[in-house]
Amino acid sequence: MTVLIVGSTALTLWYGNTARPPKDVDVFSPKDVGDTDRFWDDAFNVWFAGKPEMSYATPDELITIKASHAYWDLRNNSWNKHMNDLLFLKERGAKILPDLHDMLYEVWERRYGKKQVNLTQEADDFFNDAVTRVYDHDSIHDSVAYGDRPLYESVLKDGASVQIDMAKVRALPFEDQVRLFREEIYATALERQVIPSGYTCSRRLAYAWALRRTITSLTKGWSSRLIVANYDVFFRPDTDYVARHLSRADRLIPLEGK
Repeated sequence: MTVLIVGSTALTLWYGNTARPPKDVDVFSPKDVGDTDRFWDDAFNVWFAGKPEMSYATPDELITIKASHAYWDLRNNSWNKHMNDLLFLKERGAKILPDLHDMLYEVWERRYGKKQVNLTQEADDFFNDAVTRVYDHDSIHDSVAYGDRPLYESVLKDGASVQIDMAKVRALPFEDQVRLFREEIYATALERQVIPSGYTCSRRLAYAWALRRTITSLTKGWSSRLIVANYDVFFRPDTDYVARHLSRADRLIPLEGK
């Protein structure tokens, strides 16, 4: 029987007291192993082939496990823990293993369900939720654009107001890919948190909330994976996005009755 020790126990093996202290022992194993928190999926058989009877996940395996969890916002509120561990590991040189990531993604998809993101909705439908909207969504995008116009406009499919042409996105330089998604995160933070609060909420916490929402609810596939793989780039704002937004207040289009 093969037992792979994962989680904070494995982190502590590799990084000692600089890692998050373990509260329990997480293992991947086909059978119960003492007082542990065990998980198994038969897809692991290929991964485990050739491993010793008991081993610790390597740093590369650990960061890949963490990344593979990032796309679901679970009720146990483990998202921040996984992402903090991902940052910790990336700072120490760990690399996400693409094949393992893809296999784990399919495992968690079976366990937690496929992500329900409709990327074909037009703007009026896409943002028809419980948020009290004050300004036209596209005008908020305009207010946080890096250039004269929001980057998403350059990668739209012909005739669409929201639907993105992913071939155009993938063709962008990496810096513009990051800016494209940052503009969406900034606009989401403003529309769903900052503006409804009357500009009184924490800008940093609003950004963190919007980043989490963007990964778990507003993107899927290649887009969400790009953000997770570069979470160390995205996890802090690169500018005072609220100040930029307020400095371009002339671009904002109030909604009727607001």
